[in-house]
Amino acid sequence: MNRNTKHTHIFQPIRVGRLTLKNRIVIPPMMPCLATPEGRSTTELAAFMGRLAKSGAGLVSFGESSIDMDRAYDHIATLNLGSDLFVPALAVAVEEVHRYGAKATIELSHAGALAYEVLLNGKARISPSPAPDYIAPLYKGHRVEEMDQAMIDQVKQNFVDAVGRCVQAGFDMVSIHSGHGWLLGQFLSPSFNQRTDKYGGSLENRMRFPLEVLKAIHDAYGDQIALDMRVSGHPRLPEGMLPDEANFEELITFLQAAEPYLDMMNFSAGFIPVLETGEYMIPSYLLPHMTNAEFAEKAKPHLHIPISVAGSFVTVDEADEFIAQGKSDMVGMGRACLADNEVFIKAEQGRDDEIRPCMRCVYCAGRIQPPNFKSIRCAVNPLIGRELEYPDMLSMAAKKRKVMIIGGGPAGMEACQRLTELGHTVLLYEKGPELGGMLHTASAQSFKQDLVQYMRWMIRQTMECNAEIHLNTEVTEQLIREVNPDVVFVAVGAVPLYPAIPGMTRENVAWAGDVDTKKVKVGETVVIAGSGLTGTECAVALAQEGKKVILVDMVKPEDFLKGTSGLVILTLVRLVHELGIEIHFQSVIKNVTKDSVTYYDEVTQTEHTIRCDNVVNALGMTLDKDLVERLGSVVPQSYLLGDCSGKAQNILTAVLDGFTYSKRI
Repeated sequence: MNRNTKHTHIFQPIRVGRLTLKNRIVIPPMMPCLATPEGRSTTELAAFMGRLAKSGAGLVSFGESSIDMDRAYDHIATLNLGSDLFVPALAVAVEEVHRYGAKATIELSHAGALAYEVLLNGKARISPSPAPDYIAPLYKGHRVEEMDQAMIDQVKQNFVDAVGRCVQAGFDMVSIHSGHGWLLGQFLSPSFNQRTDKYGGSLENRMRFPLEVLKAIHDAYGDQIALDMRVSGHPRLPEGMLPDEANFEELITFLQAAEPYLDMMNFSAGFIPVLETGEYMIPSYLLPHMTNAEFAEKAKPHLHIPISVAGSFVTVDEADEFIAQGKSDMVGMGRACLADNEVFIKAEQGRDDEIRPCMRCVYCAGRIQPPNFKSIRCAVNPLIGRELEYPDMLSMAAKKRKVMIIGGGPAGMEACQRLTELGHTVLLYEKGPELGGMLHTASAQSFKQDLVQYMRWMIRQTMECNAEIHLNTEVTEQLIREVNPDVVFVAVGAVPLYPAIPGMTRENVAWAGDVDTKKVKVGETVVIAGSGLTGTECAVALAQEGKKVILVDMVKPEDFLKGTSGLVILTLVRLVHELGIEIHFQSVIKNVTKDSVTYYDEVTQTEHTIRCDNVVNALGMTLDKDLVERLGSVVPQSYLLGDCSGKAQNILTAVLDGFTYSKRI
């Protein structure tokens, strides 16, 4: 352990079965969707796993992987352990993890009744029982075959064979997925499992099959590889729904029965058959930090093997304190490692201020989830998923240029940092008194503290990156000529869009950004025009203050929050319901007066009037074309970055523009 670290607990080594881990940091399973369609490892996957291991973690997990090629598969482009043919390529990826001193584990699962239909080649899904009525719409409409004894025995053998292939590939550990409502969890579930034979009914019967699987693996390979099991500490179901699922005493009984076959247990939460619980598997900025910590803390006194827990441990400080208090032996931190690939090295070396914070925007998870299945990316770290393209960050530029950046928002700041790394001379101009741009507005709400930390980090890194920073300076064409740069990056952001609606410029109408930052105070009843992410977040914040909020938008209900990560949508939909926020879909605002809004319902073809104190404009942003054209036409080599480029307006596109254009010049 480095003497410079203040994290004296998490960087202690720990013994897990036959393994000694160099520290107590686990990178939990994250599916990068970098395998081939049939589930073979690739050079891209090996490079991605190597970058995770390079972070300094003690244990690095390969994301959820299927145990067979028959009916276990639940995601496209994830690993499959159903054939010996896949072992050689997988061994290369394991070696890449070992190269950085980390141990390698892999999460093995069978989706059961939740298998992805496209991958089944016409076969039925299998499960302990027919799919229950409450199963999520995503999994309805496909035949589910109740498993007979022969199927049970075959799946058990498939688990054993998959572990054998992991041994061949050089893994140090395997993690058997018994949580989240996958097949083993379906057997354990009192609502899902409706069998009347020895595998159903009582807890003793429901846990029989998972225990048989664990024993078979232990008997075959327990002396060759460490064994771990993942469980849901709580299903996190909506209140009053399936109350028997949340029996913690039953969970402890199962864990104690499983303990003789295991070297470690790790805790998560959620129950995928009910998709609403997904918000707790990968918690977003709308949920508290350390979301699932309580379950590890409650279970630890009942177990005698090391335990780990994952779920929004955002900082190394949080993880270290949790271990120091004896509430867990290890902590899983996945997205923190995506945001900064050197997070744990920096923490151990006492360089905590250099760690790029994770915003918990869950963009990473949104890309890989069905039906997207896109390769993993990170909103704040453009290197993620591009490891082969940028194996060693950015190499120094062959020709040094003088670059003028106009605008100190996320695009401008990212470009500023990257350009100075490349050795260019950089001058950044910001018309306001501080850097940050729209990040100040976007992070104003109480549930945006993760974004606040990211903004502060970005500002600090930019101010210290050896660029020439000019604040309170509005750039004109004349100033550009005086500076005489080789290259100009125009990153001046966007301005609110005000459509031609009668009354939309009245004094009682405010832009959502001004409401969020409290520059404008609103009354007790507020109509928000626009139900996109900006409008819905504004509605939630106001409703949490006790305001009566009504959203009005032209979109159809099925397009609500379209383009937002599904995990964020789950939480926002729940909050909208809990807070009593009204939404009028397929409705067009026709007129705004001093105390009302009139809208036209396109479904019923009727007009309605809502009495209100204020109207909030959340109808989007637009670029200032005149300004952009003027600033971007002085120097031949000029580029438009971020919001003013006319692309989708979010932090991801801004940061990516700053990164890619810096490399292009």
